[in-house]
Amino acid sequence: MTDKSQQPGPVAREWARLRADFWDMGMLSWIPVLLCGMLWLIFSAGIARDLPIAVIDKDGSSLSRQLIRWLDASPGIQVQAHIASNEQALQLLRERKVFGYLVIPDDFERQLLGGRQATVQWLYNAQFSSHAGALSRDVRTVTTTLSAGIEMTARAKQGVSTIQAAAQFEPIRTQLNSLYNENISYEAFLTLALMPSMLQIFIVVAVVTTIGRELRDGTVPLWLASAKGSWLRAVAAKLVFPLIAYCALALLYLLFFSLVRDWAVAGSLAGLLLSMLLLVLAYCGLALLLIAATLSLRLSLSGAAFITAPAFAFAGQAFPLMAMPPLARAWAEALPLTHYLQLQTGYWLAGAPIHYGWQQMLILAAFAIVCGALGLLLLVRRANTPAAWGRT
Repeated sequence: MTDKSQQPGPVAREWARLRADFWDMGMLSWIPVLLCGMLWLIFSAGIARDLPIAVIDKDGSSLSRQLIRWLDASPGIQVQAHIASNEQALQLLRERKVFGYLVIPDDFERQLLGGRQATVQWLYNAQFSSHAGALSRDVRTVTTTLSAGIEMTARAKQGVSTIQAAAQFEPIRTQLNSLYNENISYEAFLTLALMPSMLQIFIVVAVVTTIGRELRDGTVPLWLASAKGSWLRAVAAKLVFPLIAYCALALLYLLFFSLVRDWAVAGSLAGLLLSMLLLVLAYCGLALLLIAATLSLRLSLSGAAFITAPAFAFAGQAFPLMAMPPLARAWAEALPLTHYLQLQTGYWLAGAPIHYGWQQMLILAAFAIVCGALGLLLLVRRANTPAAWGRT
């Protein structure tokens, strides 16, 4: 007969289980680190460079060749092919060998030297919005620069000074200043947002799995016995290692981007750290509610995938939150990730003070407390009978 006084406590029991399971331990350590590293590697270049385009030069003049050279010299563009027809260009677009093509008309130089307007056509594959946006911006910059240079030269030949020519050519000038992400880096825009998006998936899956297996395997009596019959102690022991592991991973990701990649926290560091803690707690509470509501490992994992996998699409980073239809926006507001990313963007890049995010922090805290309390209550009421055990 086993002496109950010698039975391990709930935390020791959970630690022993983790040590004995390579993959469960990996879920709390090297697997998220590896996947986050792979995610960073995708966007580590920061800015898209040398995207291929094609050119149809019907003029073959010195000015058209100059335009092509300037396009090729632009950091974001690589003139991949010189072609003769639209049919060839469309074939290259379909094969994804280029993402756009420029058509220079046959009277390009004659029109410009005659003081008339010459129109070049820029056609691009709008299926790839990131490619199209970057290429269109660079094409517009090059053509505008060349056009301005030709106009300035023409006016200078008429005896107009350089300053006067610039004022006449552009009487209203727009000065563009990029704030918070000066280089329009995808590393800052996407990677900083995708890391916590991936982290929330791991949090929910880990918590659902560790509790769901007790229900599936019918080991709830042993689990409760280790906690001396206390559901609060039993659940807390299940949550302690995911909480420590994912807070450590969040801190690691903060240190990596701040110290190694030089994306220093511009605003409140305390506010950002507190937000990270609340994010982990919110998803621990959500996971607890999922497994308590279903009492099924399979169903709760399906629910976890449904909630967490598409969460980034609703978070307002890829598409503006305020532009979403009411139903989509309501779903977005019901996700902790949406509120966390608003905090992270403000504190990390925009230089916001700590009081900026109290409302969002309270929402995250409410997720943790309400979902956690409901989950614990449901477990106490529903999970302590043999009828609740053994479900897949």
